Amino acid sequence: MIGFTTPEKAGISKGSIQRFLSELQRRGINMHSVLMLKGNDIFYEKYWAPFHKDMPHRMYSVTKSFVAIAVGFLMEEGKLNLDDPIISYFPDKLPKTLSPYLEKQTIRHMLMMSTAMVGVNWFKPGVYDRTKFYFSETPNRPAGTLFDYDSCGSYILGALVERVSGMGLFDYLNQKLLSRLGGFENATILLSPDGVAWGDSAMVCTPRALLNFAKFVMNLGTWEGERLLGEDYLKDATSCQTTNDLECRKGYNRFGYGYQIWMNEQNGFSFHGMGGQYAICIPDKDFIFVCTGDNQYNDYASEILFRAVFDILIPDEEEVECESELSTANGCAHSDFAEKITGKTFYCDLNPMGIKWLRLNFAGGEGEFVYENDQGEKILPFGLKKNIFCKFPQLGYSNERGNVHEITDFKYDCACSAGWIEEKKLQLRVQIIDRYFGSLVITFGFRNENTLAVRMIKYAEDFLNEYDGWIAAKAE
Repeated sequence: MIGFTTPEKAGISKGSIQRFLSELQRRGINMHSVLMLKGNDIFYEKYWAPFHKDMPHRMYSVTKSFVAIAVGFLMEEGKLNLDDPIISYFPDKLPKTLSPYLEKQTIRHMLMMSTAMVGVNWFKPGVYDRTKFYFSETPNRPAGTLFDYDSCGSYILGALVERVSGMGLFDYLNQKLLSRLGGFENATILLSPDGVAWGDSAMVCTPRALLNFAKFVMNLGTWEGERLLGEDYLKDATSCQTTNDLECRKGYNRFGYGYQIWMNEQNGFSFHGMGGQYAICIPDKDFIFVCTGDNQYNDYASEILFRAVFDILIPDEEEVECESELSTANGCAHSDFAEKITGKTFYCDLNPMGIKWLRLNFAGGEGEFVYENDQGEKILPFGLKKNIFCKFPQLGYSNERGNVHEITDFKYDCACSAGWIEEKKLQLRVQIIDRYFGSLVITFGFRNENTLAVRMIKYAEDFLNEYDGWIAAKAE
């Protein structure tokens, strides 16, 4: 049972709370509510009029985390297996011709946001059956390789819950859990045009109800001493199942991804909703932060909010050693998986980069990315957790005169490093360090030793345009 206490008894000063609120106001963050919980007691609660504690609030993508818990209940009932292909549950919604990438997409892949899909958008005229529309889209990579935020895939998971349970998504959750937690009496999940629950975006409930749900998840499936959902599933759901930093940069949402749940610093996790709907759980400190708001117009609001929570309310005092040399890729220098794919040629599907085939070679603490594009065969050397300084192999970039692209023998100086961010995921970081500066991050995600997806992301003013997009590749 959730109770109430004072900030002092919770071990967080009123001064810290005031500095937190002042920081949000100073930065123009538009809040509707803030709640803070330590143990089983709320020690701070605030609403900005006209919002109040009994007013249901749209939670947007926080809904995804509710769907993940519903999938867990169905798994525990033996009604589905996480490694089942998702298409096996929707035979009536499939196109006549089915991509092999979609055939192998499992429920687990969808929970992890590691699907074969990219950029599905049903917010356009004529899309009535969202489930059928999703399966009609063309996948561009093998599922289970790399993270990519597939919001529409979460909708399909909600539709899956309805098909398997024979109930509406909210009704099933309410029967299994929400009625036990309390606070959801005036809650609902809005519907899509064909009457299916809008499971990726449309939970409407009070912030206190969300707090109860977050506490249940942080308790790993127990409520008031009673186990309602298996601990193992909750441990998996709230731990990193896939690395989600494909740009080699720090940020509030780049600590990994579980089952429709984001990982945070300080070994925490959180539920995220567009505009400022969050539940941040830090089990090591028995702390939960819940807020609602509308900051869709502010691209930096989420980063500001998370920084204020972690730097002001619950700071981590650990010191970080300052680097004295150019930084390198994330991850570690070794993976046993390297031996299985070194020297192997992967042939690529058609892709925006025009890369026909690619190969990774490893020797000692170094490697090579070898590939063929429209200019011919290219070789890019890299160090494993160390920089190798070399020439970037692409020709035709500007030199003395900007925006002039002429094919000469001129090449940019660059620093290249790589690291294994997971056993089967290698991240290559290229830093252009010439009179022109830019960066390129290439993440290789292997489903197995013969199946590969590659994500290239570039940040440069007027070059590296040939290195931005997705590749699917297979070894023959």
